[in-house]
Amino acid sequence: MKIRTFGYLTAVILLAVGLTAVAEENKLKNLSANDYKEMSSAFDKGRDCIFSRTINDWTTLNKRSLILYAPTRKHAYYVSLMRPSLELRFAHAIGVYSRFDNRFCPYGGNALFIDGERYTIRAIKKIDKDTAKQMITFNKKK
Repeated sequence: MKIRTFGYLTAVILLAVGLTAVAEENKLKNLSANDYKEMSSAFDKGRDCIFSRTINDWTTLNKRSLILYAPTRKHAYYVSLMRPSLELRFAHAIGVYSRFDNRFCPYGGNALFIDGERYTIRAIKKIDKDTAKQMITFNKKK
């Protein structure tokens, strides 16, 4: 009986150690200011498009950039505006203006409407959800 209990206890400890190691691997590293700056400047050259009907949520990064989610929160897009918007951080809703075929792209005059003002899009870049989380975490710390 004592050997069986010892075996179960050993198995539980090994399982806990293994799960801790996996959790450490999956933990996202914090971005430094230089890493964030390099990342956002690379994303500012993005030319991806989104179908405007699929946009369902957003997260503000700063007064010039945000992350749009389309069609789910697993699919993130970094969006950069041509000029800063002081209202972006406090907006409850944003409007999407697409000139042609419901594709929201950083060219062709597509824009976001924030508190009634039009903001032309500079860049859109598809990013993975981990990168989106890192960028959001970095901006929350600021």
